[in-house]
Amino acid sequence: MTLSDYRKRESPSGDVDFIIEALEQTNPIINHIKWMQGNLPTGNKTTIRTAIPKPSVRRINQGVAPTKSETEQITDTCIMLEGRSSVDVKLLKLQSNPEAFRRSEDAAFVQGFSQAVADNIFYGDAKQNPDTFNGLSVRYNSIGGKEHTAAHQVLAGGTANEGEHNTSIYIVGWGTHATAGIYPKNSEMGLHMEDLKEQDAFDENGKPFRALQTLFSWDCGLSVMDIETCALVRNIDATQLESLSTAATKTLINSIVRAKNRIRNLQNKDKDVHMYVPREVYDFLELYLLDKNNVYVTRHEVMGAMPQLYFSGIPVDKSDSILTTEPAFTVNS
Repeated sequence: MTLSDYRKRESPSGDVDFIIEALEQTNPIINHIKWMQGNLPTGNKTTIRTAIPKPSVRRINQGVAPTKSETEQITDTCIMLEGRSSVDVKLLKLQSNPEAFRRSEDAAFVQGFSQAVADNIFYGDAKQNPDTFNGLSVRYNSIGGKEHTAAHQVLAGGTANEGEHNTSIYIVGWGTHATAGIYPKNSEMGLHMEDLKEQDAFDENGKPFRALQTLFSWDCGLSVMDIETCALVRNIDATQLESLSTAATKTLINSIVRAKNRIRNLQNKDKDVHMYVPREVYDFLELYLLDKNNVYVTRHEVMGAMPQLYFSGIPVDKSDSILTTEPAFTVNS
């Protein structure tokens, strides 16, 4: 389920509705993630088949060699996020609508949680920070490799800038057997809010004052159960997107096409595929609509809504969490 699906199955609650809707508006990727309960108290263990048995030719009076498949287990952990909103009761008394004022402060925390989860989905690195989980950038951190490996799912979008001025395109297939958000076993999904009501709060000098407090918490992680359900185009020089030559434009478009085609079972109805790009790449693709050679980028107009951009039928979504300051990634020969 996505967070919106989860909301529809919960009993009616103004607070829950408010939080989920704010998440949708803050970062589109949060609303696309399919969530599943992990099989561990700290996350999820996935068993991946790494090799399949091959049959032998059988001859009369001759046997065949025994074969077997090979598997590998990968453990994904969850991050525990928590925050506390605190609004001075004296300040609330000055407001004409105290509850609306308090909710406006809570909304900032919701946006902060949304941004933190999206940032980790793209760039979380458990080696650099043991308290987080590995995001897509870490899992797909080299370009070109043998088929059925993570590196094979990554293509170069051009010649990377030697400095940290590069960006990437992330194509993600969300699904319960593909790529999914996870939450710990026997816990609840999504961002949770608890009204702690009026309590003592403390200023920077440790002096108490009365405040209405709200506790927010979200335990979540990421599991890529099938590495071929995602594909990336890396080493895109973000500083050159406004002035790409015809040849460079063709290289980038061709790389996106090839990356898209490396996703396993792209047309599977159980897989929800989205393409996430930074604003600079979104601008490039939207302007490419006007190119006479364009056969890939389309735009769907919906009455009463913003037009949706597509690349070969895959929805293209802007994400502020995708950096344009990525380093250059290794291209394997």
